[in-house]
Amino acid sequence: MAEETAAAEVAAPEAEAPASSWTDGMNESSQGFVENKGWKNPDQMLESYQNLEKTVGVPSDRVLHLPKEDDADGWGEVYNRMGRPEEPSGYKLNEVDVPDGGIDLTPNLREWAHEAGLSQDQTTKIYDKYNARLVELNNEVEAKKSEQATADEQSLRKEWGSAWDENISAGTRFRQRFGLDDATVDKLEDALGLRGLLELSAKIGRGLGEHGMPNGAEDSGDGLTFGMTPAAAKAKIGDLTLDKDFMSQYLEGNPEALARMTRLHSLAHPSEVASSK
Repeated sequence: MAEETAAAEVAAPEAEAPASSWTDGMNESSQGFVENKGWKNPDQMLESYQNLEKTVGVPSDRVLHLPKEDDADGWGEVYNRMGRPEEPSGYKLNEVDVPDGGIDLTPNLREWAHEAGLSQDQTTKIYDKYNARLVELNNEVEAKKSEQATADEQSLRKEWGSAWDENISAGTRFRQRFGLDDATVDKLEDALGLRGLLELSAKIGRGLGEHGMPNGAEDSGDGLTFGMTPAAAKAKIGDLTLDKDFMSQYLEGNPEALARMTRLHSLAHPSEVASSK
């Protein structure tokens, strides 16, 4: 009986060892992840990753995960990865000429761009386009200013007539008397316009009492704001037509009366006189 038992033990097959798994060596969490995914072998896992990369379009190290709206630090990291310098001073911007009296907002722009999370490329494009537009606007303003100055001069030449040179000389004396340099005169023109500047200069200059008198003392324009202008000459002609004594002399051909009226008409209609020459 003992011999039969021993023989049976020798003839019985050995118990099979458990089969090894390709996930052996992984920690419990990783093994559970693989099981949940249903991957049967490494090839399936690799294929799944390749498909994921194709779907995303870039490697995982180039994928950005958007943080919550109120996560300032998280957004800061996103902005930095997208090309924002670490500090506002890190933006490299082209130098621009700041006109006299102008304000350079470049430091402010650097701060604003950094706060908004703009990259170097975005900030450069905005900065260059902004300054280019400022130049265009400045040129437009200067062009309109020049057009208005031309219109003002033409208008005043017509109004002042032969008193133009006298009023311009009076304005020059005003600037010389008070020592006004070109920069100051330019500021006055910006504030008053060319017409306002010339009228103010002529009025003050004539008030200094040094302006010369045109021919004919009685029609010199002395005491008038801008001298004997066409408007003043026309008003004087109107007054004389109501003067019975003068008109009597004029109609009788008195040389002095004829010369005075002729002179006043030339002052009142300078363009007609100029065209007849």
